[in-house]
Amino acid sequence: VDRCTAFQCFGYELALAGKQYILSSGIWYEVALDFLNKVNKTASTIPPPKITLPKWDGIESEGAYNLRCGKATGFYEFDAKNIIFGGGQSKFEFCDVLHMKSKTLFFAKIPSKSSGMSHLVEQVRRTAELLFSADGAYRKELTKTVKRYHKTLDTDWLRARPKHGDWNICLVSLGKPALKLPFFARCGLVKVYSDLREQGHDVSFLSV
Repeated sequence: VDRCTAFQCFGYELALAGKQYILSSGIWYEVALDFLNKVNKTASTIPPPKITLPKWDGIESEGAYNLRCGKATGFYEFDAKNIIFGGGQSKFEFCDVLHMKSKTLFFAKIPSKSSGMSHLVEQVRRTAELLFSADGAYRKELTKTVKRYHKTLDTDWLRARPKHGDWNICLVSLGKPALKLPFFARCGLVKVYSDLREQGHDVSFLSV
């Protein structure tokens, strides 16, 4: 058991005069300029997807927005349609919105704070790991979920392991472009983009 002041519990990010500062445990840190520039350069050059999504109205919840996207022609909504996989009560979301013709998986988040983007990044990593795995067990469970919620959607593509790069993995920010994201959120975006690109995946970013 230990004691600390309230000031030591605060965390804060501040962008000022082209520099980035972080308050952590009562201490201010300045982000190294070369690292800041590297993060910003990568974040600003992540390509957009081939097909876009409707504009967010600034009021809708993530669920309401995804549901609206899923009603557009050619789009299918999978938000909160959990797949039980991996033993116990492990649950996984496939993606938020799927567009079959362009082979795009959309993952959307309102990035009001860095933790929200962390959740988005983790969801993207899990899907990339499971969907493209040599083990087809996850794809079998995903097939059941697709048939349950979208009976007319073809599932033949899930019979074989998709190749890295076959599908575009798109991270969607509701309301903020990449360079306006909180700094740690930007770092998470750049890291998952770089990691997945190294694995051969096609990755994009979209601000709506």
